[in-house]
Amino acid sequence: MPTAQILKLHDGLRKAESSMLVQVRTGSIGLRKHLHRRRVPGFTTAQCPCGGGEETPRHMALFCVQEAYRRDRLRLASGRPVMYEQLTGSLKGAKVFSEWMIKSGRLGQFSLARQLLYG
Repeated sequence: MPTAQILKLHDGLRKAESSMLVQVRTGSIGLRKHLHRRRVPGFTTAQCPCGGGEETPRHMALFCVQEAYRRDRLRLASGRPVMYEQLTGSLKGAKVFSEWMIKSGRLGQFSLARQLLYG
């Protein structure tokens, strides 16, 4: 069961952002590492398309060269350098990171939310 502290992270988040935060924090998210581990057809590897590691939210936020241009938004919100624990464990970070992940376009199930929430 989630603690009161964890539930507080969802204050002020829209439904899609809250869903994204749960998926990011649990690792059960539609990125290659999870899909490969679950043996989803077509995902023969967990490697990110950038080739720099397994595709996870942490990899995207900290290391993925394909996300380098978007990473500045995370730096502005969390301070320098980007600290993953701050992105997933603070109220401000959770809001910024869930929005950033939805806007990435890597998760097809959030395409409608991306369009409706952020234009």
